[in-house]
Amino acid sequence: MKENIDLQENTLKYNRLWEKKEMSDLRDGRKRWKKLELPVVFYHTTFIENAIYILQGEKIIANKGYSICQSKNGFVSLSDRITKGIIEFFGNVTFEFDALSLYEKNKLITPRDYWISEDDIKKYDELPFFENEWIVPEELKFNLKDINKVLLITNKDFREPAFDDIIPLLQSKGTEYTFLSEKGLSDNILSDTTRYFFRIENWEKFKNEEVIQAV
Repeated sequence: MKENIDLQENTLKYNRLWEKKEMSDLRDGRKRWKKLELPVVFYHTTFIENAIYILQGEKIIANKGYSICQSKNGFVSLSDRITKGIIEFFGNVTFEFDALSLYEKNKLITPRDYWISEDDIKKYDELPFFENEWIVPEELKFNLKDINKVLLITNKDFREPAFDDIIPLLQSKGTEYTFLSEKGLSDNILSDTTRYFFRIENWEKFKNEEVIQAV
């Protein structure tokens, strides 16, 4: 009997120590994330039909649902900025997630790396820097608390009544939403290119520090 009690007490002590370590690692991760100026939010842009299924299932599955992109690359696409190009190619509903909360549930999130240097200026026009892309393989896990809000992007083809099917669902989920005009979005490719190199460099620093912390 005494041995069983001792074992239970030791197990409880171990669990408490592990919980403290996890909380400490979480705080350290948040500090490093902020220090390296990694994204405050991640965006996922999609079509209205897909957005309804995403809200209902509380997950995003790679290459599932309607898309004008025919390639099946096995990745869920995120961005740290919304541009006119993203809306044109991916849809008019944008989920805004808390970036660090999303990363904590999906540790395989990483920025899209095109494996070029800043000196490869001739290749700039060939690459979709406007996507400001981050990727996660196969499936993105989240819960409703990770969503800051849902942006409903309006333009001459999509006015507010076009979103009538999704608004009742957003309201039933208690998810904040707002209308945003596409006119106010950036289409500055030069700044997107600069952000790409900044993103890759700081992400490498973050992951290297994460490895050192784990040793």
